[in-house]
Amino acid sequence: MKILVTGCAGFIGSNLSEYLINKGYEVVGIDNFNEFYSPAIKEFNISEFKDNASFKLYRENLLNKPKINEIFENEKPDAVVHLAAWANVTQSVKDPHTYAEENYVATSDLAEICVNNGVNNFIFASTSSVYGNENNPPFTEDMKTDFPAGPYPASKKSSEVLLYTFNLNFGLNVLILRFFNPIGPRLRPDMATPKLIRAAEYGYEFPVYQNPEKSSRDYTYIGNMCEAIEYGINNPLKYEIINLGNSKPETLIDLIKAVENSTGKKIKTVETPLPGQMTTTCADITKARQLLKYNPSVNLEQMIKIYYDWFIKQPEWYKKGNL
Repeated sequence: MKILVTGCAGFIGSNLSEYLINKGYEVVGIDNFNEFYSPAIKEFNISEFKDNASFKLYRENLLNKPKINEIFENEKPDAVVHLAAWANVTQSVKDPHTYAEENYVATSDLAEICVNNGVNNFIFASTSSVYGNENNPPFTEDMKTDFPAGPYPASKKSSEVLLYTFNLNFGLNVLILRFFNPIGPRLRPDMATPKLIRAAEYGYEFPVYQNPEKSSRDYTYIGNMCEAIEYGINNPLKYEIINLGNSKPETLIDLIKAVENSTGKKIKTVETPLPGQMTTTCADITKARQLLKYNPSVNLEQMIKIYYDWFIKQPEWYKKGNL
Protein backbone atom coordinates (compact mmCIF):
# COMPACT_ATOMS: atom_id res chain seq x y z
CA MET A 1 0.00 0.00 0.00
CA LYS A 2 1.26 3.47 -0.89
CA ILE A 3 0.69 6.33 1.60
CA LEU A 4 1.22 10.00 0.84
CA VAL A 5 2.37 11.95 3.91
CA THR A 6 2.45 15.75 3.85
CA GLY A 7 4.82 17.45 6.25
CA CYS A 8 6.97 14.31 6.12
CA ALA A 9 10.07 16.09 7.45
CA GLY A 10 8.37 17.45 10.56
CA PHE A 11 8.24 15.80 13.97
CA ILE A 12 5.07 13.75 13.49
CA GLY A 13 5.58 13.32 9.75
CA SER A 14 9.11 11.93 10.03
CA ASN A 15 8.12 9.55 12.81
CA LEU A 16 5.08 8.36 10.88
CA SER A 17 7.02 7.97 7.63
CA GLU A 18 9.70 5.87 9.31
CA TYR A 19 7.06 3.84 11.17
CA LEU A 20 5.17 3.07 7.94
CA ILE A 21 8.34 2.18 6.04
CA ASN A 22 9.31 -0.25 8.80
CA LYS A 23 5.83 -1.79 8.58
CA GLY A 24 6.20 -2.48 4.85
CA TYR A 25 4.34 0.47 3.30
CA GLU A 26 5.55 2.64 0.45
CA VAL A 27 5.68 6.29 1.55
CA VAL A 28 5.49 9.33 -0.70
CA GLY A 29 6.55 12.35 1.33
CA ILE A 30 5.85 16.00 0.54
CA ASP A 31 7.55 18.82 2.46
CA ASN A 32 8.63 22.32 1.46
CA PHE A 33 11.27 22.64 4.24
CA ASN A 34 10.02 26.14 5.04
CA GLU A 35 11.41 28.56 7.63
CA PHE A 36 8.71 27.94 10.27
CA TYR A 37 11.62 26.36 12.11
CA SER A 38 15.13 25.54 10.91
CA PRO A 39 15.18 23.55 7.64
CA ALA A 40 18.37 21.94 8.99
CA ILE A 41 16.24 20.22 11.64
CA LYS A 42 13.87 18.91 8.98
CA GLU A 43 16.76 17.60 6.89
CA PHE A 44 18.07 15.93 10.04
CA ASN A 45 14.63 14.40 10.73
CA ILE A 46 14.58 12.42 7.48
CA SER A 47 18.28 11.58 7.33
CA GLU A 48 17.87 8.01 8.62
CA PHE A 49 15.32 6.93 6.01
CA LYS A 50 15.49 9.39 3.08
CA ASP A 51 17.47 6.91 0.95
CA ASN A 52 15.21 3.96 1.74
CA ALA A 53 13.84 2.32 -1.41
CA SER A 54 10.31 2.51 0.06
CA PHE A 55 10.46 6.30 0.49
CA LYS A 56 10.16 9.00 -2.17
CA LEU A 57 10.51 12.67 -1.29
CA TYR A 58 9.03 15.66 -3.09
CA ARG A 59 10.28 19.09 -1.99
CA GLU A 60 7.17 21.05 -2.84
CA ASN A 61 4.72 23.56 -1.38
CA LEU A 62 1.14 22.28 -1.12
CA LEU A 63 -0.07 25.61 -2.47
CA ASN A 64 1.50 24.74 -5.83
CA LYS A 65 -1.68 23.01 -6.89
CA PRO A 66 -0.63 21.93 -10.42
CA LYS A 67 2.56 20.33 -9.11
CA ILE A 68 0.76 18.52 -6.27
CA ASN A 69 -1.81 17.23 -8.75
CA GLU A 70 1.05 15.96 -10.93
CA ILE A 71 2.51 14.10 -7.95
CA PHE A 72 -0.85 12.39 -7.37
CA GLU A 73 -1.16 11.46 -11.03
CA ASN A 74 2.32 9.93 -11.04
CA GLU A 75 2.30 8.22 -7.63
CA LYS A 76 -1.36 7.14 -7.31
CA PRO A 77 -1.40 6.90 -3.49
CA ASP A 78 -3.96 4.73 -1.69
CA ALA A 79 -4.38 7.13 1.22
CA VAL A 80 -3.27 10.60 2.35
CA VAL A 81 -2.13 11.61 5.83
CA HIS A 82 -2.14 15.41 5.87
CA LEU A 83 0.21 16.59 8.62
CA ALA A 84 1.74 19.69 7.01
CA ALA A 85 0.82 22.91 8.81
CA TRP A 86 2.11 25.99 10.52
CA ALA A 87 1.50 25.11 14.17
CA ASN A 88 2.09 27.75 16.83
CA VAL A 89 -0.70 29.64 18.58
CA THR A 90 1.40 32.66 19.59
CA GLN A 91 3.00 33.09 16.17
CA SER A 92 -0.38 32.79 14.48
CA VAL A 93 -1.61 35.84 16.41
CA LYS A 94 1.24 37.80 14.79
CA ASP A 95 0.73 36.41 11.28
CA PRO A 96 -2.85 35.18 10.75
CA HIS A 97 -2.70 35.40 6.95
CA THR A 98 0.03 32.78 6.66
CA TYR A 99 -1.92 30.38 8.87
CA ALA A 100 -5.10 30.84 6.85
CA GLU A 101 -3.27 30.20 3.58
CA GLU A 102 -0.84 27.44 4.59
CA ASN A 103 -3.35 25.55 6.73
CA TYR A 104 -6.87 26.13 5.40
CA VAL A 105 -6.28 26.85 1.70
CA ALA A 106 -3.68 24.09 1.38
CA THR A 107 -6.09 21.59 2.97
CA SER A 108 -8.86 22.62 0.58
CA ASP A 109 -6.59 22.18 -2.44
CA LEU A 110 -5.31 18.82 -1.21
CA ALA A 111 -8.80 17.45 -0.56
CA GLU A 112 -9.92 18.56 -4.04
CA ILE A 113 -6.89 16.85 -5.60
CA CYS A 114 -7.75 13.65 -3.70
CA VAL A 115 -11.30 13.70 -5.08
CA ASN A 116 -10.10 14.38 -8.63
CA ASN A 117 -7.58 11.52 -8.46
CA GLY A 118 -9.81 8.92 -6.84
CA VAL A 119 -8.02 8.87 -3.47
CA ASN A 120 -10.75 8.16 -0.95
CA ASN A 121 -9.02 8.00 2.44
CA PHE A 122 -8.00 11.38 3.90
CA ILE A 123 -6.52 11.56 7.40
CA PHE A 124 -6.16 15.08 8.76
CA ALA A 125 -4.09 16.31 11.70
CA SER A 126 -6.06 18.72 13.84
CA THR A 127 -5.23 19.95 17.33
CA SER A 128 -6.51 19.94 20.90
CA SER A 129 -6.22 23.74 20.73
CA VAL A 130 -9.60 23.88 18.96
CA TYR A 131 -11.26 23.30 22.34
CA GLY A 132 -10.01 26.68 23.62
CA ASN A 133 -10.67 27.73 27.20
CA GLU A 134 -14.47 27.63 26.93
CA ASN A 135 -14.80 23.88 27.57
CA ASN A 136 -14.23 21.95 30.78
CA PRO A 137 -11.96 18.91 30.47
CA PRO A 138 -11.99 16.11 29.66
CA PHE A 139 -12.74 17.20 26.11
CA THR A 140 -15.17 15.13 24.06
CA GLU A 141 -15.38 15.42 20.29
CA ASP A 142 -18.99 16.69 20.38
CA MET A 143 -18.13 19.79 22.45
CA LYS A 144 -18.58 23.21 20.86
CA THR A 145 -15.33 24.45 19.37
CA ASP A 146 -16.43 27.85 18.13
CA PHE A 147 -14.06 29.91 20.28
CA PRO A 148 -10.42 28.95 19.60
CA ALA A 149 -7.80 31.19 21.20
CA GLY A 150 -5.84 32.07 18.06
CA PRO A 151 -5.67 31.89 14.25
CA TYR A 152 -3.79 28.57 14.36
CA PRO A 153 -6.57 26.54 16.03
CA ALA A 154 -9.11 28.56 14.03
CA SER A 155 -7.43 27.37 10.82
CA LYS A 156 -7.69 23.78 12.03
CA LYS A 157 -11.32 24.10 13.09
CA SER A 158 -12.28 25.67 9.77
CA SER A 159 -10.46 22.86 7.95
CA GLU A 160 -12.46 20.30 9.92
CA VAL A 161 -15.70 21.94 8.76
CA LEU A 162 -14.44 22.18 5.19
CA LEU A 163 -13.56 18.47 5.13
CA TYR A 164 -17.09 17.65 6.28
CA THR A 165 -18.36 19.28 3.09
CA PHE A 166 -15.95 17.16 1.02
CA ASN A 167 -17.43 14.07 2.62
CA LEU A 168 -20.99 15.34 2.12
CA ASN A 169 -20.59 16.44 -1.50
CA PHE A 170 -17.94 14.08 -2.87
CA GLY A 171 -18.03 11.06 -0.53
CA LEU A 172 -14.43 11.58 0.59
CA ASN A 173 -13.70 9.41 3.63
CA VAL A 174 -12.24 11.72 6.29
CA LEU A 175 -10.63 10.91 9.63
CA ILE A 176 -9.78 13.99 11.71
CA LEU A 177 -7.38 13.40 14.58
CA ARG A 178 -7.12 16.03 17.30
CA PHE A 179 -3.60 15.59 18.65
CA PHE A 180 -2.88 16.27 22.31
CA ASN A 181 0.71 17.35 23.03
CA PRO A 182 2.75 14.58 21.40
CA ILE A 183 6.22 13.68 22.72
CA GLY A 184 8.90 11.50 21.15
CA PRO A 185 12.14 11.53 19.14
CA ARG A 186 12.53 14.48 16.74
CA LEU A 187 10.14 16.61 18.80
CA ARG A 188 10.06 20.14 17.42
CA PRO A 189 12.87 22.15 19.07
CA ASP A 190 10.64 25.02 20.21
CA MET A 191 8.39 22.73 22.28
CA ALA A 192 8.53 22.50 26.08
CA THR A 193 10.30 19.16 26.45
CA PRO A 194 13.35 19.95 24.26
CA LYS A 195 13.60 23.38 25.89
CA LEU A 196 13.50 21.82 29.35
CA ILE A 197 16.17 19.26 28.49
CA ARG A 198 18.44 21.93 27.00
CA ALA A 199 17.86 24.02 30.12
CA ALA A 200 18.93 21.07 32.27
CA GLU A 201 21.92 20.08 30.14
CA TYR A 202 23.33 23.52 29.37
CA GLY A 203 22.04 25.76 32.15
CA TYR A 204 19.61 27.73 29.96
CA GLU A 205 16.61 29.38 31.58
CA PHE A 206 13.25 27.79 30.81
CA PRO A 207 10.42 30.27 30.05
CA VAL A 208 7.23 29.63 32.07
CA TYR A 209 4.18 30.99 30.24
CA GLN A 210 1.51 30.15 32.86
CA ASN A 211 1.15 29.15 36.50
CA PRO A 212 3.14 25.88 36.55
CA GLU A 213 0.94 24.40 39.26
CA LYS A 214 -2.36 25.12 37.47
CA SER A 215 -1.61 24.79 33.76
CA SER A 216 -1.62 21.17 32.60
CA ARG A 217 -1.31 19.21 29.37
CA ASP A 218 -2.38 15.77 28.20
CA TYR A 219 0.86 14.35 26.78
CA THR A 220 0.76 11.64 24.10
CA TYR A 221 3.49 9.26 22.97
CA ILE A 222 4.27 9.50 19.25
CA GLY A 223 4.50 5.71 18.86
CA ASN A 224 0.91 5.24 20.06
CA MET A 225 -0.23 7.97 17.67
CA CYS A 226 1.44 6.23 14.71
CA GLU A 227 -0.38 3.00 15.60
CA ALA A 228 -3.72 4.82 15.56
CA ILE A 229 -2.95 6.47 12.22
CA GLU A 230 -2.01 3.12 10.69
CA TYR A 231 -5.32 1.68 11.87
CA GLY A 232 -7.14 4.58 10.19
CA ILE A 233 -5.22 3.95 6.97
CA ASN A 234 -6.41 0.36 6.85
CA ASN A 235 -9.93 1.01 8.16
CA PRO A 236 -11.32 4.16 6.46
CA LEU A 237 -14.07 6.03 8.29
CA LYS A 238 -16.77 8.04 6.54
CA TYR A 239 -16.30 11.22 8.61
CA GLU A 240 -15.08 11.12 12.19
CA ILE A 241 -13.36 13.50 14.58
CA ILE A 242 -11.31 11.59 17.17
CA ASN A 243 -9.11 12.72 20.06
CA LEU A 244 -5.64 11.22 20.44
CA GLY A 245 -4.38 11.84 23.94
CA ASN A 246 -3.53 9.99 27.13
CA SER A 247 -6.58 11.17 29.10
CA LYS A 248 -4.24 12.11 31.97
CA PRO A 249 -3.30 15.81 32.25
CA GLU A 250 0.04 16.60 33.88
CA THR A 251 1.02 19.99 35.30
CA LEU A 252 4.10 21.87 34.15
CA ILE A 253 5.59 21.03 37.55
CA ASP A 254 5.10 17.33 36.72
CA LEU A 255 6.84 17.81 33.37
CA ILE A 256 9.76 19.68 34.94
CA LYS A 257 10.18 16.96 37.56
CA ALA A 258 10.09 14.23 34.90
CA VAL A 259 12.88 15.99 32.98
CA GLU A 260 14.91 16.54 36.14
CA ASN A 261 14.52 12.84 36.99
CA SER A 262 15.74 11.76 33.55
CA THR A 263 18.63 14.22 33.34
CA GLY A 264 19.59 14.20 37.01
CA LYS A 265 19.87 18.02 36.86
CA LYS A 266 17.89 20.97 38.18
CA ILE A 267 16.18 23.47 35.87
CA LYS A 268 16.15 27.26 36.21
CA THR A 269 12.86 28.91 35.21
CA VAL A 270 11.81 32.46 34.34
CA GLU A 271 8.25 33.77 34.05
CA THR A 272 7.45 34.84 30.46
CA PRO A 273 3.67 35.30 29.92
CA LEU A 274 2.37 34.71 26.39
CA PRO A 275 -1.12 35.22 24.88
CA GLY A 276 -3.34 32.50 23.47
CA GLN A 277 -2.34 29.69 25.82
CA MET A 278 -4.87 27.11 27.00
CA THR A 279 -4.98 26.41 30.74
CA THR A 280 -5.64 22.67 30.56
CA THR A 281 -5.88 20.00 27.89
CA CYS A 282 -7.34 16.57 28.55
CA ALA A 283 -8.73 14.16 25.97
CA ASP A 284 -11.67 11.85 26.38
CA ILE A 285 -10.37 8.94 24.28
CA THR A 286 -13.47 6.74 24.33
CA LYS A 287 -13.99 7.12 20.55
CA ALA A 288 -10.33 6.42 19.82
CA ARG A 289 -10.48 3.21 21.82
CA GLN A 290 -13.67 2.12 20.07
CA LEU A 291 -12.97 3.15 16.45
CA LEU A 292 -9.16 2.97 16.20
CA LYS A 293 -8.40 0.28 18.80
CA TYR A 294 -6.24 2.98 20.40
CA ASN A 295 -4.51 1.99 23.60
CA PRO A 296 -2.02 4.58 24.92
CA SER A 297 0.53 2.62 26.92
CA VAL A 298 3.33 5.10 27.71
CA ASN A 299 3.14 7.50 30.68
CA LEU A 300 4.84 10.90 30.98
CA GLU A 301 7.91 9.64 32.85
CA GLN A 302 8.46 6.98 30.19
CA MET A 303 7.93 9.47 27.34
CA ILE A 304 10.56 11.80 28.79
CA LYS A 305 13.04 8.97 29.31
CA ILE A 306 12.54 7.72 25.73
CA TYR A 307 13.02 11.23 24.38
CA TYR A 308 16.03 11.99 26.59
CA ASP A 309 17.77 8.71 25.75
CA TRP A 310 17.35 9.61 22.06
CA PHE A 311 18.26 13.29 22.51
CA ILE A 312 21.54 12.65 24.33
CA LYS A 313 22.87 10.62 21.37
CA GLN A 314 22.34 13.43 18.85
CA PRO A 315 25.00 15.84 17.48
CA GLU A 316 26.04 18.72 19.70
CA TRP A 317 24.64 21.38 17.34
CA TYR A 318 21.23 19.71 17.57
CA LYS A 319 21.28 19.28 21.34
CA LYS A 320 22.32 22.88 22.02
CA GLY A 321 19.70 24.26 19.69
CA ASN A 322 22.25 26.20 17.65
CA LEU A 323 20.01 26.45 14.61
